[in-house]
Amino acid sequence: MKKMSFGVATVDITPPVGVTLMGYNPRIAERIAMPLRAEALVCADADGGGWILISADVCAFGARLSGAIRAELAAATGLPSAAINLAPTHTHSGPHVTDALWCERSELESNYFVELRRKLIAVALQAWRRRAPGELLTGRTSAPAIGRNRRQQQPDGSWANLWADPENKGYFDATVELVGLRRPDGRIEALLVNFGCHPVGFGPHYNAVSGDYVGYLKQTLEADGQVGTVIFTVGGHANINPRTCVQNDEAVVQATGEKLAQIVTAALPQLELLAAETAGALSEPWHFETTWSLEGRLAIYFPHVARGSEVEASIAAWGAGDLAFIGLPGETVNEYRDIFCSQSPFKRTILVSLTNDYLGYFATDAILREGAYEARMCPLNPIQEVLTARGRSALAALDRQLRRNR
Repeated sequence: MKKMSFGVATVDITPPVGVTLMGYNPRIAERIAMPLRAEALVCADADGGGWILISADVCAFGARLSGAIRAELAAATGLPSAAINLAPTHTHSGPHVTDALWCERSELESNYFVELRRKLIAVALQAWRRRAPGELLTGRTSAPAIGRNRRQQQPDGSWANLWADPENKGYFDATVELVGLRRPDGRIEALLVNFGCHPVGFGPHYNAVSGDYVGYLKQTLEADGQVGTVIFTVGGHANINPRTCVQNDEAVVQATGEKLAQIVTAALPQLELLAAETAGALSEPWHFETTWSLEGRLAIYFPHVARGSEVEASIAAWGAGDLAFIGLPGETVNEYRDIFCSQSPFKRTILVSLTNDYLGYFATDAILREGAYEARMCPLNPIQEVLTARGRSALAALDRQLRRNR
């Protein structure tokens, strides 16, 4: 069996006080409640195939910044740019990174974006240089007590988003996907946690920098000592909020992260070895004209605002053995996790929202008919058939690529 190699690295990306925070209305950071971090995970096979995943404690990436980073890393590593993907944790108390390289608001932020770009490239290259033998472990657990579906039908038949939902109605796939990197000495050097729940423990009047519940999840798991570096990606989260959220209460958000960490810790003994000899990645083009009409502050977040604007996007797919990741360039509603998993040729498929770009919300057609925030924020109506078709095509192409290289 051919040996695979892996690398891991981390870097502090805490912004200075005074930057604009993203999520809700743009607001200015007044203090640092928690340092922010980025991690890079490298997977490489013996024949030159592989990929790099960069996760960062920011709300979302814009295509201009992620494209520039991917191009520089491709030139430095020899990997194709499609093999390099950036995924935010989607904290709503992180810097407004989608402004980078096209709509920068101040010299302070411009300088931070330059530093952030340099750091994300450097952490990926550090992980690339640290490639060493190892093996991947996979597993999953469930955290139904952590989140809830925020969409609720009102007495008049309309739909709305509710911050409080004591009855916990609505669809919620609470699956937590886990991918561990184990070294030959038995250490789990890195653990990737993928979960579909909005990091919105803090609300629109919280003006501090924080990784939200995700930051506390990382801190708790790493302090326990069973794993080295914790990496987080957000799954189908767009209509899922924490059970208790927007309270501006750091103790409540910390408790959410610690509770999720306990659930993950309990699942670690059940992680299973992933048999893999090859790694690969590709990008599936997705071009469309928008059908939405955005007004007010929503227009700040999206370069493609007008109805009929042409969007050139892509769907990312990367993986190893029977493990595949599918990366979508928007906030994906919870229902899509089951849709993509059921249609995938891989035994284990992990949905990663907001990969490389931020094009709004990807709703189901049922949600588009119901209306409310997720429907208004969706750039295309209908969307479900074309999105799932593109995703199936990407996963099928990745499956063929990995089979050819075995």
